Amino acid sequence: MTTYLRTTAGLIGGALPLLAGLMDAMPAEAQSSSQELPAVVVEQSSRPAARTRPSRSRQAAQAASRRRQAERAPSNADTRAAGASTGAETATGPVRGYVATRSGTGTKTDTPLRETPQSISVVTADRIIDQGATTVQEALRYVPGVFADAYGADSRGDYPRIRGQDPNIYLDGTRMANTNNFNEWRPEPYTLERIEVLRGPSSVLYGDTSTAGLLNLISKRPQVESANEIGVQYGSFNRKQVQLDSTGKLTKDGEWLYRFIGVFRDSNTQTDYVKDDRIVLAPSLTWRPTNNTSWTVLGTYQKDTTGSSTAFLPHEGTLFAGPNGYIPVQRFAGEPGFDKYQTETGAVSSLFEHSFSDTLKIRQNLRYAHVEGIYRSTWPDLNFVDPSDPNYPFLDPGRRTVARSVWSRETVKDNLTSDSNAELKLHTGPVAHKVLFGTDYREFREHAQSGFTTDPTPFDLYAPVYRGVPAPTMSPEPDLRQTQLGLYAQDQLRLGPWLAVLGLRHDYVTSDTQGSPVENYQATTGRAALMYELPFGVTPYVTYAQSFNPVFGSGVCATVCAPQRGEMVELGFKYNPTPGNAINGAIFDTTERNRLASDPNDDRFSIQTGKVRIRGAELEVLARVTPELDLIGAYTYLDARVESGDNSGKHVETVPDHQASLWAKYRLSLLGLPEVTLGGGARYIGTSWDGTDTLRTPDYTLFDAMVRYETGSWRLQVNASNLFDKRHVTTCLARGDCFLGIGRTVLGSVTYKF
Repeated sequence: MTTYLRTTAGLIGGALPLLAGLMDAMPAEAQSSSQELPAVVVEQSSRPAARTRPSRSRQAAQAASRRRQAERAPSNADTRAAGASTGAETATGPVRGYVATRSGTGTKTDTPLRETPQSISVVTADRIIDQGATTVQEALRYVPGVFADAYGADSRGDYPRIRGQDPNIYLDGTRMANTNNFNEWRPEPYTLERIEVLRGPSSVLYGDTSTAGLLNLISKRPQVESANEIGVQYGSFNRKQVQLDSTGKLTKDGEWLYRFIGVFRDSNTQTDYVKDDRIVLAPSLTWRPTNNTSWTVLGTYQKDTTGSSTAFLPHEGTLFAGPNGYIPVQRFAGEPGFDKYQTETGAVSSLFEHSFSDTLKIRQNLRYAHVEGIYRSTWPDLNFVDPSDPNYPFLDPGRRTVARSVWSRETVKDNLTSDSNAELKLHTGPVAHKVLFGTDYREFREHAQSGFTTDPTPFDLYAPVYRGVPAPTMSPEPDLRQTQLGLYAQDQLRLGPWLAVLGLRHDYVTSDTQGSPVENYQATTGRAALMYELPFGVTPYVTYAQSFNPVFGSGVCATVCAPQRGEMVELGFKYNPTPGNAINGAIFDTTERNRLASDPNDDRFSIQTGKVRIRGAELEVLARVTPELDLIGAYTYLDARVESGDNSGKHVETVPDHQASLWAKYRLSLLGLPEVTLGGGARYIGTSWDGTDTLRTPDYTLFDAMVRYETGSWRLQVNASNLFDKRHVTTCLARGDCFLGIGRTVLGSVTYKF
């Protein structure tokens, strides 16, 4: 297998430039010679035969003629830009409303969602706006299979859980953030066109992904149609934000397009003394020398300055009241002046695509990101008191005071990601194929220093006095370099109403920690799926897929983390009764080995369990009931258990057994108020466990609301989440701490389009 894949990689690398030359230079008669092979019929391109090279003056005249024709006739990019209004939707373009019909996340090709045999949900930009989402995880609150606020309101990053596990986060098809690491690039929702949730193992195309699946964030890109907007926000916790978005043509013929997005925020959080400040500058440029070629370069500078809004408070006072009642939800257990969480990111991405013909297309995506982080934190040391002590986890018989841990870490990270593939359409007899060959590469480097100490000075959680903490002594950590090289192949087949997807991949992973032996891993993963299109619009499918997930980054496990392996069987259906409506459902059975869980003896690190099995069911409904009424409904059932290793037979931590949600948006056109739109939703989160079946987190229901007024170029909107300000705990862990959910937040916004 290894020899075969290496040979395949060499063929891909050598064949692409050769194919380019052949397609450019081959006469039309020669190109059509492939029809002489009856077993394989390649779809023909309408490209004219190559001629002898014209003179420079003639080249200039032809170029001018092409530009004039481009101005008169809409190009492919024009069609993409207008996709929301013309129906010509693409896998990465804008979507009007809530229902996307195409995606590239499940196959790495532009494919209808109804032909993708795996559970995918697409959160569109319109939906993000309507629900007033200020983070990526907030945008996932109404997606089936997702526990969006698993660890409450966390100012440090997005940590949703998908099907009871931690997903990997990608941006435009390549890895963006390292799961379970801190000071990672946290994406700004305002810069995104859509958020795509691919549930289940996806390693056959993406390499290092867990059995949860992945989040693929699609950036807003330059558009042909000019559009400009500026908006301001003001809301709870003295949140003040200004944002702007401008796009259009740089040249009259549309060969060059631009986009610029900026976000400037000054805000506090629910937790006292914790800021949530952000600066984002995101310019991008698209070059379209022909209708068949597109090259987009996106730049990002982002600086987040905050702290840890998660206080890591004990069970007593959060999940249940002690003799002193409940600890206030805004309690800051850190130290003002010391605690800090700052992440500064500079990144540049390249997205290239070229079609040689209707049958052959190549893509190449590349990103380099440099991330510098400072993380200083103080939190209750719940392991300071012996569990046999009757005062545990408090220091005093009054059960008010705790010792605190003090930790500091500074990191410099460099990430390089690349994905190159070729897509070929052909026929073998009556069977149509869309074949994909590709290779991706990822390199991660980290330089860090850290320090840890404890402060035994009693800290009163109910009436805190901040007196300062001892600064830990900083020591350099061994430099880390990790790489991953993947080679993959996929075939999407169609025979009448039957569709199949077959994929195979091999990964080579290297982890090189300074002063330690180099570790090398290899893994082969695959996917096989079968679908059938029934005549009344229902497409049932069955899928088997595998996952391979090496743990990138240091500071996750106390020692080196072993790669995680998993597999899934999924049986589902997709149903599109009418345009603008979609109903999707699935039942699944997944297993994962070497799963990460919280370390009950050291809250800085994770441990790895033996084998975990998660079974469940999901249902998603996206409906335009009338031209005035849109609905989003979701339901999830999960049974997550440890099957071997520590805590065998116990429930997996932080996995609600049931979740259900319903969101509705209604335009008051029939009442003579077409400018007014009302929205509202309810979210039910079921009970979950601490990882040892000792402590259960109760269920809760939260309500959200929205009202919007639009007139001319103006949009005025107010959103409220957790409308009735319900105090709730999202999860509690066996190590001793709980995570408080966010209370009522109100956000008002004014947007002007010009």
